Amino acid sequence: MTGSTWPLALWGGWLSFVGAAMAAYGLAAWRGRWPWWRVWVFATGCALVLLSAWGLHNPLASMTGYTIALMTMGQIVSPLILIGFPPQVRAQWHAPRHDAWSVWLLDAWVAAAVFIILTLGVNLPGVFNSALSNALFSGPIGLFLLASGLMFWAQLLPGCSSLAHRWVAGLYGWLGSLPMMIIASIWVWSGHVLYTPYLDVLCLWNLSPLDDQHYAGLVMFIAGLPLQLRAAWLLIMPGDEDAR
Repeated sequence: MTGSTWPLALWGGWLSFVGAAMAAYGLAAWRGRWPWWRVWVFATGCALVLLSAWGLHNPLASMTGYTIALMTMGQIVSPLILIGFPPQVRAQWHAPRHDAWSVWLLDAWVAAAVFIILTLGVNLPGVFNSALSNALFSGPIGLFLLASGLMFWAQLLPGCSSLAHRWVAGLYGWLGSLPMMIIASIWVWSGHVLYTPYLDVLCLWNLSPLDDQHYAGLVMFIAGLPLQLRAAWLLIMPGDEDAR
């Protein structure tokens, strides 16, 4: 299974997806004369999508590497893409003409439910083992985590949040991050390998499967820190603006 990978057509799909996103964003940024630093932030997010896809294409190579790819997609790419849009543009997503999608995707409780269910579901041994046993499952899982990350992070940024107060958004973000932190702790402190496909796999860095799992937990913990820091900022630091 260590040689399982994606077909060329799937790589073409990822490149087309990122290219279309960059083209649409570039046109909007040019028309709106958005700051260049936002364009660079969005472009960095898109580049990380492709790097994450590379980490997903062979999930049995390393649990740590696979976790880096998944967490980058859900917790690093998501805020970068959203920050690429100015707050006043993000606020327009709540306009009536966008109700067909924003009424669900920008609803705080729908976002929380999707984010927490995916965080728990993807990391349960049954689901995770299926993704590891067939590399083709890892692509959709990465896209689902990206979508859930976008939905959840939108509630913590000005303009697109549907939460009325900063402290509510901060508490929301902190509570939403807890399942991820709990899973990371289990991976770090577990005394046995939780995911059977890794039992007979030697990690790329010649780590034992158990050590590989411990490092994967550490990666998940570190990748979750931006979410916790943003939640703490909203809870502690004063601000004249609310979370919207």
